[in-house]
Amino acid sequence: MQATSRQPRSNEHFFPQIWLIAASVIAFAGYVAVDQSYAQMMLAADRSRLSLLITLIFVVASCHAAWHIFATSARLRAANALLRGDGPGLEGDAGGAAAFLGGFLEDLGEEPASAPGRGALGSGRNDGILEIYADRLRSPVEIGWFIVDVLIRLGLVGTIIGFILMLASLAEGPIPVSKDIRALLISMSGGMGTALYTTLSGLVAATLLGVQHMILGRSVEHLVAALIRIERRRPAPAPTG
Repeated sequence: MQATSRQPRSNEHFFPQIWLIAASVIAFAGYVAVDQSYAQMMLAADRSRLSLLITLIFVVASCHAAWHIFATSARLRAANALLRGDGPGLEGDAGGAAAFLGGFLEDLGEEPASAPGRGALGSGRNDGILEIYADRLRSPVEIGWFIVDVLIRLGLVGTIIGFILMLASLAEGPIPVSKDIRALLISMSGGMGTALYTTLSGLVAATLLGVQHMILGRSVEHLVAALIRIERRRPAPAPTG
């Protein structure tokens, strides 16, 4: 039986595929909400307009997550190609991935052009470079989770605003006697709608965005693991003297 030292081939497209499935479900749910006038009803009932703000933040943050997921996948594909010795790990990949991996090898003290197909990736060891690159890769994930937290807080702010509007309508509305109950309930419904719809939009947007950044986080950890394997393949410096 012939032994082989090639790295196991991993599915670098797994995370973009998962994101595309999640994005398709989200897009379909959004289409149904618009087609059945649920979205229009929510925006019309929300007097604070926070639901619209939450929706816009969600769309922008989803684009941010998508860009980084696909960029991380390209970088992971280049890193795995380099580990397997498949040849064009730097030259044959997307420009962003090639620049990232080439910069990493250069910072480790390796000439990028000589990296593909080499069993040893330079000399010396510098764990500080790994920490810098890992922190840089994890930064979009941290930003994403911060946005998730902001969406939840915006929903809670909308809840408070809704109750304030409801109490204001109660203070300014008709005297709550039996013949004015219907008018009082109608005047209070605006504030209640604001409270409920902003809470709903904030929780739903935060949950869906959290799923996307969970995918991004896992892809980033796979890339960091590939960089660690690249760094550990570098031989220790020869003893002097």
